[in-house]
Amino acid sequence: MDFRIKNHKLCIAASNVGFISSQNIGGVLSPKFLIIHYTASGPNADIARYFSQKAANVSAHLVVRRDGSIVQCVPFNVVAWHAGKSQWTGKNGAKYSGLNNSAIGIEIENWGPLNKSAGGWVSWTGAPVDGSKVIEARHKFGVPNCGWEVFTTAQIETVIAAAQAICREYAIEDVMGHDDIAPGRKSDPGPAWDMEAFKAKVKGEAESGDAVMVVRSSSGLNIRSGAGASFPVVRPTPLADGTKVLVHEASGKWRYVSVLTHAGQPDFSGWVRGDWLFEG
Repeated sequence: MDFRIKNHKLCIAASNVGFISSQNIGGVLSPKFLIIHYTASGPNADIARYFSQKAANVSAHLVVRRDGSIVQCVPFNVVAWHAGKSQWTGKNGAKYSGLNNSAIGIEIENWGPLNKSAGGWVSWTGAPVDGSKVIEARHKFGVPNCGWEVFTTAQIETVIAAAQAICREYAIEDVMGHDDIAPGRKSDPGPAWDMEAFKAKVKGEAESGDAVMVVRSSSGLNIRSGAGASFPVVRPTPLADGTKVLVHEASGKWRYVSVLTHAGQPDFSGWVRGDWLFEG
């Protein structure tokens, strides 16, 4: 799945994904973080339509349904109301509160925590949930200790692809769950969402901890001595489509990479635009 971002909207091929506009928005957003949520809803709910209602008083940038289909509700450069009262310490030690003002939010359709009844598992609404789609687990912060609806493979694949596009387009510092930024108040996405595996797949992490990505550009990709088009190229011939690179650091939309040989060893290094790098 090859998502890209154009004019702060998610695209696949030449078309935007479905867009249902939410009225529940704030000012201009310069995203630093990506927050993962579950909707706490069943398969018959239309969360994107719900977000479009002013009375909902809540919104998110993206909603991913159980079948993996995706809808955008708020452009990525506009504040959505998904984080609420929240706080986080960034990697540079900076303190953030009210992460609506610094984070993109993805809502994934899922019941969340489930209760066990005589007849099996039920949601918070009392709706029955197929036991084959439930795991029993304790939340990483201790509670709740209960059943959790598993996320579908289609959802996981869609969220990974969307997150990769977001991280390529914006200087995303970290990816967190709602439970990370509001511990005790929120439990999403919960233990059914493997956050560490998700983050590793978004980054394309190799065993070394860096990210192995593949150049996808039919005309090739210039590799430069600095993070900008004004810097001279390191090699006169662009990197060919399919070239594997090891990503070491990011600066805006630019990535500092080592080009890998056919044997998988670093050859030479430089800066490339991250738009043309994809998970291999």
